[in-house]
Amino acid sequence: MGVVLLVAPGIMRTLRFILIWCGWASVTAADPVVTEHRGQAIYRDNCMECHLESGKGIVGLGVPSIAGLPRWYVTDQLREFRREVRGSHDEDQAGGLMQMKAKSLGDRELAFVGRYIESLPPSSERATLDLPVAAEGHARYLADCASCHGANGEGDRSRRAPPLTRQPDWYLLKQLENFREGKRQHHKKSDEVEPAPAAAAAAALVAWLAALPAAEPDQ
Repeated sequence: MGVVLLVAPGIMRTLRFILIWCGWASVTAADPVVTEHRGQAIYRDNCMECHLESGKGIVGLGVPSIAGLPRWYVTDQLREFRREVRGSHDEDQAGGLMQMKAKSLGDRELAFVGRYIESLPPSSERATLDLPVAAEGHARYLADCASCHGANGEGDRSRRAPPLTRQPDWYLLKQLENFREGKRQHHKKSDEVEPAPAAAAAAALVAWLAALPAAEPDQ
């Protein structure tokens, strides 16, 4: 003979809530794993050939380190490539390749790969050029960059300004050159941003940035 268990309605509602919550929590807990696996697969199929499994790039081929960049910046830049806002200059061959890659990815794929790239340990070898570190670099940074990129190069998500302590000196120097020569547009309007520094000042600025510890980026 079976046993009938009588449960008060209030207790039953509580039990239902607990069961539903436990089921939701188990799915939520699994999400980061799913995200990581999907992001890793997208990265492997679209990025790893140039940026390597580590995400630290190939200096000799001009491929920058992207490991540890915040996901919001990665997705921002991929969307810029996809919209041809970035990478359209005739002399930016790497940018043209990035446009093709970005156009092959949907928004969800951008989000997954951005999260995966953010999870990669950043490079500790950012100073690759023989550039002297001088007070001039710090002064230039405070005058031209700190208001958006933060006192220690940590970036500012609200301003869409990336951290400057995740990429090597040669790449930062190249991007300053691209800004100066009109090959890349700054994310701010031209009348709201200081002109890119001349070559000597840019070298001093980059040397100072490369000597900074890798500050945690603004998430």
